[in-house]
Amino acid sequence: MSERITIHTIETKEFSIKQRGYDQNEVDVFLDEICDELERLNNEIASLRSQLRDAQAAAARPAPRPAQPAPAAAPAPVSTVLRPVQPAPQPETKSPAQPAPQADSNAELFSILEMAARVRNETIAEAKKQAELIVSEAEEKAKEQLGSLSEERDTLTQKVEALRKSAADYRTRFADLLKAQQEALDKIDDL
Repeated sequence: MSERITIHTIETKEFSIKQRGYDQNEVDVFLDEICDELERLNNEIASLRSQLRDAQAAAARPAPRPAQPAPAAAPAPVSTVLRPVQPAPQPETKSPAQPAPQADSNAELFSILEMAARVRNETIAEAKKQAELIVSEAEEKAKEQLGSLSEERDTLTQKVEALRKSAADYRTRFADLLKAQQEALDKIDDL
């Protein structure tokens, strides 16, 4: 395969000028349209690759750690001074169905963090799938467009070859006609 076609190659391509060739302005406009489309596709592919890298980077970051419960307070030092003994305050009796507020809060916070991590992982996985699908569709679309451009180029090449053959046939017939006319004139001069 020849060199990779870039926007620069298209913009700097020089064609030889022949009599009765293609309209130079039409060719230039068409090549400009091809350059614009290639640039748009390259930008779209670069953007999708960037989104994919960002999604992969986000997936690689570690999940936040759940908050650790605060350590229990150290017991108060025993005083050497004797104080009158007072009855210890009785803890409020709670029904067994009610957990302690701190434990309930920690469990709820841990549950929220787990759910957030799960949603984050699912979102990243979905984003990766979508990014891969978008990149795949963009690459497929680019292949289709390049394929159709290749087909169009082949069709135009065939038309050019047909025109060249017709021109060569025309020149041959014209030369034969001139030769026949010259022979006819030579015969008239001999009379």
